[in-house]
Amino acid sequence: RIYKVIAQKEGPIKIHRLHGFQADLIGRKAEMNQLTEAARKLKDGRGAVFSIYGPAGTGKSRLLQEFKTSLNLEEIQWLEGHAYPHSQNIPYSPLIKLLSRSLRIEEGDPLEEIREKIESGLENLIGENQNLIPYVGSLFSLSYSEIEDVSPEHWKTQLQKAIQTILATLAQSAPTVVCLEDIHWADPSFLELIRLLISEFRDPVLFVSAYRPIISLFTGNQIRNMKMPYQEIRLQDLSISESQGMVESLLKTDTIPAELQRFLQDKVEGNPFYIEEVINSLIESDTLVRDNSDWKLTRTITEAEVSSTIHGVISGRLDRLEKESKRILQEASVIGRTFFYEILNQVSELKDRIDNNLRSLERLDLIRAKTLQPDLEYIFKHALTQEVVYGGLLKKERRTIHERIGLVMEQLFHDRLPEFYETLAYHFQQGQSVIKAVNYLIRSGEKSLQRYAVEEANQYYQEAYNLLKDRPEKTREELELLIDLLLKWSLVFYYRGDFKSALKLLTAHESLAESLNDDYRLGMYYGWIGMTMWARERFRDSYRYLNKALEIGERINDQEVIGYACTWLSWTYAELGKFHEAVIAGERAQEISKSLASDHYLYLKSLGGIGYTYWMMGEGKKAIESGRRLVDFGLKRSSIRSQVMGHYIKGLGFFAKGDFTLATDSFTKAAQVSGDPYYYHIPRLLLGMGCMFAGRLREAEAILGEVADYGKKFGAESIGTPAQTMLGGVLLLLGKLKSGLTMVEEGQRIFHKNRRKFSYIMTDVVLGTFYLQMVLRNDELSLPVKLKNIGFLVKHIPFSSQKADAHFSNAIETATAIGAKGILAQAYLGLGLLHKAKGRKEKAKECISQANQIFSETKADVFIEQTKEVMASLG
Repeated sequence: RIYKVIAQKEGPIKIHRLHGFQADLIGRKAEMNQLTEAARKLKDGRGAVFSIYGPAGTGKSRLLQEFKTSLNLEEIQWLEGHAYPHSQNIPYSPLIKLLSRSLRIEEGDPLEEIREKIESGLENLIGENQNLIPYVGSLFSLSYSEIEDVSPEHWKTQLQKAIQTILATLAQSAPTVVCLEDIHWADPSFLELIRLLISEFRDPVLFVSAYRPIISLFTGNQIRNMKMPYQEIRLQDLSISESQGMVESLLKTDTIPAELQRFLQDKVEGNPFYIEEVINSLIESDTLVRDNSDWKLTRTITEAEVSSTIHGVISGRLDRLEKESKRILQEASVIGRTFFYEILNQVSELKDRIDNNLRSLERLDLIRAKTLQPDLEYIFKHALTQEVVYGGLLKKERRTIHERIGLVMEQLFHDRLPEFYETLAYHFQQGQSVIKAVNYLIRSGEKSLQRYAVEEANQYYQEAYNLLKDRPEKTREELELLIDLLLKWSLVFYYRGDFKSALKLLTAHESLAESLNDDYRLGMYYGWIGMTMWARERFRDSYRYLNKALEIGERINDQEVIGYACTWLSWTYAELGKFHEAVIAGERAQEISKSLASDHYLYLKSLGGIGYTYWMMGEGKKAIESGRRLVDFGLKRSSIRSQVMGHYIKGLGFFAKGDFTLATDSFTKAAQVSGDPYYYHIPRLLLGMGCMFAGRLREAEAILGEVADYGKKFGAESIGTPAQTMLGGVLLLLGKLKSGLTMVEEGQRIFHKNRRKFSYIMTDVVLGTFYLQMVLRNDELSLPVKLKNIGFLVKHIPFSSQKADAHFSNAIETATAIGAKGILAQAYLGLGLLHKAKGRKEKAKECISQANQIFSETKADVFIEQTKEVMASLG
């Protein structure tokens, strides 16, 4: 017959030349039936999600292998991704491996060939969304000018969209299985992506994930919200009869020596991999030998000969290896669970004898050839085998081999180093070149941050810091590297919202930064301390450090240092009640941001500081305009943080105008758009306040409590203290008068201590309003509230009028001094209502008129209507 080649083979050539003993799949019939039934439903257009989990050696990979073999891969698409221990901090590592297999990208491909494979391979899968291809390509460290300026958060959302689009197209073209193995080693970003995909995916796909039960892949809520049925397969040890059946299958006989049978029943538990290794161990030691078509024991099995643990059995097998084979296996274990022949050949001390030894290791079923073309690649039969081999090396030997691997990789991939930053960092970290390790760790952190893999970036910077800080007698270069690391790490702390850790680190190395006599580094260092002090509610310290940074920037005429100092100063000035200075600093940073156009943060944060100041001044219209500019900038430049800031500032503007409905809508949008903890909780603080003013007290209580807890845990007191204070206001409205008042008064004490003038005034207005309500509604209080708070009421009601007057008057005095018109008008309104309640009509008119005039100046339309109604009621 003549055959026609119609397409390139779907995957690399697989080799199945196993010379060891492999049993049939024993004791997994029910599990196979579940997967087979799911595959049948998949053909009918019904997807599912499977979690297969169990301890090491229980047969997760074997079950998946048998399931794959049972499928007709001409009818069903099989996509496969793996995670490995050495790649668990590499963002999206299993996804990169899955895409590499699907697009036939090989380790040795030059960059331009990788680009061609990605772009041609994705052209039909992406469809109309061709603009998403660069986000996939950048996973492989390819450069695309069109996405150079996008924010990390936007990169992340677009990558998610690209993968969803690709998977949906594949699912619509044919039944598709996505198989993910060993994802207990997967990086946090990939796990987040998978959870998002699975929870939102609607097209019929069969997702199968296998992992050890050291992670919890899905929460109960995520499972409940899945669009597809979810099933769990928990693999446990085999029963005694199943274990015996496995041994019979391994030895291809139903006649097992009686002593071996007793030993297995008494000493060997039902872990399939353990059983397989025990049998192989007995055969290799000539304890179990063939006797024609049967098997026989040549001597009594002793416990000393067969370890009671999997690790012990594997170690015993390794000890029986020839010296050369064992050494080559050890060198391979340092490379990882999978290893390329070419890398091993260059690393090994036994280059001339490597081929024969690899074949011998294959025959012993310790390793298997994974692919032949285009590069010969091997894999350890089981992850435990690689772990035990690696663990058997002396620390000094490991370090030497890791070092050689790093140097070989630098030579082999010299034109593609960014792809391998993380792997190089790992090998040099475990090797001997500390400074190389630190440099690659820092580059890995930067690379992770570009992908908005914040937790991975934090881990890389932490590891780099640990290597540097313990290094004795650091050189000047190493000291500079440490300060540079802390400056880069500060951005990660900012994204994570962990200001407690950031300030601890920065202050610990402040004297080092000062000792370097490097003005640029010191200016930026002071700037980050000042910003972190702001988040920690230490505004006077923030003011001091930021002015030091500004002085340095002006002395050396460095626009970046000046720009950042002014940006953060605009927020600090605002909190201290220096509104004029805040706007000037913000506008100066805005001007500098034009010459640093690629730095989105400088633009959005300084404009946000200006809008924040306008809110405090009561200039709602100007705040709303600032917010709109930020949203527009965020949409145009793909900056999610700018969009969050824009919606937040718009909400503050609506707050100043008295439109709590639009304010709440804006704060909700800001929280929904946000991609990191800090920028999520900032609008949530104001959302909680909006809910309080709208009378949604239980909702306000939950939101403000969450923000207060976050602020306390991570040192974000700038939002935590106001949240705790407003929570006290909610408790007052809920009738918990004593505890509520205590919380509000404690908040005001902290605001006064930290010179947080606007917040201090707001608290006076809240307290004045509380006592005003006691004057107005004392008779309306319900009996349960009166009984619960009887001691409090007896103490405070007789003086409620005087206290309300004092708080409103104090607010008026302080707000007048700093020019906070919006809150000043509200204080006048409250005082006017108090005078009205006490029958002081002329004083009431005077205060209400004053409030109306200020509201008119600031165009606070909603408040204007309120004051008109009050004035009308006064005649």
